[in-house]
Amino acid sequence: MNRVASIRNFAKYAIGEQVIIARDRNDWGMSLTENHPRLVLPQDLNQNHEEDKLFRKDFIRRFKGGQGFANVTISILHELGHWATRLEVNWDEYWAEQENVYGLDYFNLKAERMATDWAIAWLQDSRNRRVAKAFEKEFFGY
Repeated sequence: MNRVASIRNFAKYAIGEQVIIARDRNDWGMSLTENHPRLVLPQDLNQNHEEDKLFRKDFIRRFKGGQGFANVTISILHELGHWATRLEVNWDEYWAEQENVYGLDYFNLKAERMATDWAIAWLQDSRNRRVAKAFEKEFFGY
């Protein structure tokens, strides 16, 4: 199975519904305007830009158990968290706020915190952690 198919299967399990993988790849993202979650992937699935490092730092600061998981795993879960919490966020406020926020402060925006909270809660279940590790084994081919 290729890596994108592995991501699709893992995401479907994690969110409990079919996940569409966007054809156009840019950076981690979740489209919230469709009837199903539409996950946008980065060009390089192993990317580790400065923003990725800051995201991981914030995630681990908030959940030490996240240290044992790859960036790809926590990034997928965070993006799915946006879908799971989409109805609880005022997106007009979010778009206005995020334009002037940089670095670690970005991850303190309500929508970002909520998405990460969802991802953390998902990983706190031992069955889910096993599924995440199985995904990583398949994704990385070991």
